[in-house]
Amino acid sequence: MNTNMQPMLFDILYALAARDGREAALFGSSRPFAQTAFAHSMACEEFPEVWFEIPLVGDPWFDLHLLVSQDSLHPGTTFSADETGGHPGAFAWFAKQKGVRQLALSWDTGKGNAATPAVQVLVADHDPEISCAFLRAAGRDDLQDAYRAFVERKPDTWFACYTGAFPNREHDFVRVECIVDDQSQRAYAEDAALLEAHLRQAGVRELGETVIPRCQAFARFSFPIEFQFDVMPDGTLGSTFGISARFACPPGEDDWLPFEPDGEAGALVEQVEEWGLTDDRWRLLADTIFAMRVSRGGRSCMLFNYPAFVKLRWRDGEPLDAKAYLLAGLQDESTDGDEETESTR
Repeated sequence: MNTNMQPMLFDILYALAARDGREAALFGSSRPFAQTAFAHSMACEEFPEVWFEIPLVGDPWFDLHLLVSQDSLHPGTTFSADETGGHPGAFAWFAKQKGVRQLALSWDTGKGNAATPAVQVLVADHDPEISCAFLRAAGRDDLQDAYRAFVERKPDTWFACYTGAFPNREHDFVRVECIVDDQSQRAYAEDAALLEAHLRQAGVRELGETVIPRCQAFARFSFPIEFQFDVMPDGTLGSTFGISARFACPPGEDDWLPFEPDGEAGALVEQVEEWGLTDDRWRLLADTIFAMRVSRGGRSCMLFNYPAFVKLRWRDGEPLDAKAYLLAGLQDESTDGDEETESTR
């Protein structure tokens, strides 16, 4: 794909998700910052995976996450700071690796910040040294020991799938996200003591009155859960802890299930609303869903967007906020026809 087309496609994806009044209700005024951020995230010809992170209460805004896959970059490519959000070393490392899935740039566009995003790696291998090598490539050698300390003490049934460095945050940390296996999730849903023991084993100090019962409530749904931690330079955990539930896979995959307000996903977010962490804006999430196929000149691509995650966070054991994550992107497909067609759902 010609990279000159990418900003236009990003604008189309955003416009479709934010139309019919949803920009004011869900996205706020972050679009200009997101456009600037996108322009500094085009390290390859393949269109990136796009995530919109939106709060579920308070003033609307969104942060922007842009992910590239392993097979979209080539070893030996020279990367510039301008096209990698200031992280050319991380991209050069990523292009040569095995056991990694995606590299992400996360921009604080909700704060009007379109400079120096966070950078994260999503791994497919359980080897912690891959994430340590990423930290070195990202210029954060000093966080390797902290990362190792965390992964060595976490429960064995958690997979540390995501590692991130955040240069613009007030406190210095490495962020780690862990996928909980199915058996443990079922156990947590019934056994509060086991859930507490595992969180404390990981290093969570403050659980307050709501962490355990709300994590159990998430675990009782059929959606896979993940835990998120900020690991400080000395290996201890920071004050913020999160849990997320993943709703669906992209359109075209066998287990594609759209976010349904009257279904199980709606029941989960209704629970979040009862906890006072979202207002009724969450009911607009289903309206952001689309899958539009456009064909021209013998090629076909599908533009899509759907709600993929909802996340809760606590700080020092006290409820902090809830956010939704919308996943948008483009899927290329070949076609024999020259006529332009499109379909939505």
